[in-house]
Amino acid sequence: MPVLELPASPIERPRLSDTVYGQLLDEIMAGHFSAGDRMPTENQLAQRFSVSRPVVREALQRLQSDGVVISRQGSGTYVQRSPSQRVAELTGTLSLHEVLQGLELRMAMEELSARLAARNRTDDQLRVIENARKALGDVFGQGQAAKEADYAFHRAIAVASGNSMLVEALDQLSDRVMGGMNVTLTLTRDASEKRKARVLDEHDRIVHAIRVGDADSAAIAMRYHLDQARNRLLDRHLDR
Repeated sequence: MPVLELPASPIERPRLSDTVYGQLLDEIMAGHFSAGDRMPTENQLAQRFSVSRPVVREALQRLQSDGVVISRQGSGTYVQRSPSQRVAELTGTLSLHEVLQGLELRMAMEELSARLAARNRTDDQLRVIENARKALGDVFGQGQAAKEADYAFHRAIAVASGNSMLVEALDQLSDRVMGGMNVTLTLTRDASEKRKARVLDEHDRIVHAIRVGDADSAAIAMRYHLDQARNRLLDRHLDR
């Protein structure tokens, strides 16, 4: 009986820099390094992980692009902000970078959505946005329901923009967007009442700017909201 030959299908292996990045991020989130601490040198990390200095440098550059560490010329690399261990539980150490990239993309898309919604929204579309904000307040802190309500709020703004491609782009990314929302909303649910009130107030500012037709303020309010979501993700001490 002839032997069936299957086409070669190489197993994709993680890059060494991804592994080093993940381990360093995990240690920072576990509190082994605190904000302000100096990280070991590239040579020390290369010896510890048995990798080359370029591999370590790439991992540190990735942490720096995430806003977790900062490089000071002639001094070294320091921890700038320390995400909580809860972030690791919610995202996995290698996917925090993807959550942050998703927020960066949303800043570009949804800032434009809010600006256009302030200019183009109809009264019916405004009511949908306002109802979505009320629904979010009603289920805030309820896991799946809160995530779906938050997505409905942001999608209603995209619809009100009058640009169908913004709606289509958001829908195409819906799984990743809601995945990121799940992380940030869960962190907020576990945090102080001050943080919860601030998050809802950020949504209210967006709604108000769209209601009065102030395009610049709507764009600023949306960018501020998403930027604060990023900050809350990265800093375990923010709004505690």
